[in-house]
Amino acid sequence: MDAALSRIPVALLYSDPRLHAALGKFKYLMAAEGQDHNAELQADAVVIGGGLAGQAAAIHLARGGMRVVCLEPHESFPQIIGESLDWSAPQLFAQLGLTMEELVASGAATFKRHITVISTDGSREEFLPGAWLAERPWNVEVRTLHLDRRQVHERLKQSAQAHGIRTLHERVIGFEICDRRIMSVATAEGRSIRAPWFIDASGAAASLLGREFKLSSVAYGPRKVALWAHFPTRDWVEGTTLYMLSPESEYMDWIWEIPIQPGVSSIGYVAPGSKVKVQRANGLTNEDVLAGQMQKFSRLGSLVKENTHQRVAATSFLCRTYQGVCGPNWIIIGEAASQSDPITGNGVTAALRHAAESASLVCKYRERKTIPALARVAYNIRVMSVGRYFNSLIEKMFYETHLRARLGLFGIARAYTVPAWLANLAYSRVRPKRLLGTVLFCSSLVALRATVWMASRLSRLFPPRSGNSSQPRDERREQHRALQTPR
Repeated sequence: MDAALSRIPVALLYSDPRLHAALGKFKYLMAAEGQDHNAELQADAVVIGGGLAGQAAAIHLARGGMRVVCLEPHESFPQIIGESLDWSAPQLFAQLGLTMEELVASGAATFKRHITVISTDGSREEFLPGAWLAERPWNVEVRTLHLDRRQVHERLKQSAQAHGIRTLHERVIGFEICDRRIMSVATAEGRSIRAPWFIDASGAAASLLGREFKLSSVAYGPRKVALWAHFPTRDWVEGTTLYMLSPESEYMDWIWEIPIQPGVSSIGYVAPGSKVKVQRANGLTNEDVLAGQMQKFSRLGSLVKENTHQRVAATSFLCRTYQGVCGPNWIIIGEAASQSDPITGNGVTAALRHAAESASLVCKYRERKTIPALARVAYNIRVMSVGRYFNSLIEKMFYETHLRARLGLFGIARAYTVPAWLANLAYSRVRPKRLLGTVLFCSSLVALRATVWMASRLSRLFPPRSGNSSQPRDERREQHRALQTPR
């Protein structure tokens, strides 16, 4: 390029002011581009990961007046799992400027008013918060949302740009660390970025700081696989539908149906990785596996017949929670800190909650440039306790066979729904931040988790005495009455 410019007569360059000015601007941009990829960058905070948690954290930090650099290797996210929210998430989205009404009006979401559980024999039951909760003194919002994650991602991306957040599509390959403090981060493109604060939202698959600091973790259940696709649907309802596939004597696999926008539903299949591996070994593709499971239910089977060429996305995940996810000047958030099972609907809530709390800690201790030890302990306890609470309950109550065989599918669904929903409601109302409040709140979660663990152990020691003891209680009562009725 310089050789080509040298062939332009100097007299011509200086005789035409516009050409001379354009040349100067061109050289400035070329020099800036070269510096951009080689020189060290400075920022107030670096967020690793541009997914939901990363974008939310970056927006909160930018609102606090910080210069934020967000590192995300991927330029687009074609399909994102986690489309059915629990009843605490809309309030967290509103803090980012995305209200329920706006998301629904724009076609990026639909209302979720209930959850329907369907068994293989066609029986069903609906679960929804009581209408009395919307009245005084509770004043609880009893609606939540299903999200088109791609549209919501674009909305957050636009908000990040409006807040002046600099997003670089570069992959992190290393850190400069001194006494467990991160000094800078290096990317595969040869860039070094220095900052006093770092937030890791790199996701469950990467969890860069968890691996870098060799943090211990607690996992629940086997590694699972999710296969899903988006289907056009003419008739849909404002609720999530869960189709339970396994008998009560087997580890659970299941299907979700989530209307993410009017006329489009996300349908996915979740099973242990070993079970999907066997089906793949028998020559089935991911499309075949998903279609085969959907055909076990008449409604879903008709969707398969009408849409034979749907692109199926796949991911594997392990429900685990890291310990020690907050350091002197770094915090791990979202799935990089705690991977929730999708059936809990708690993944989005946890990501947004982690983002808000981590940004609050950084902004609060910005001048000190170090998070105090007690504040670190409190954040670590909250992330660990909430993550283990939801994953432990869903594993013991839904996936494993012992409690489900004793209480029945719908009985165990009722038993899980109440403590799970109340835990998020209590967290939203109490908002524990200091160590004392955190310990008191998380102690209640530990007590509930211990109760479920004890019930699971007892159900193993004293299994149901007869084959029909796993039927729903109301059905057993009806059978008992029929047997007692004189003929």
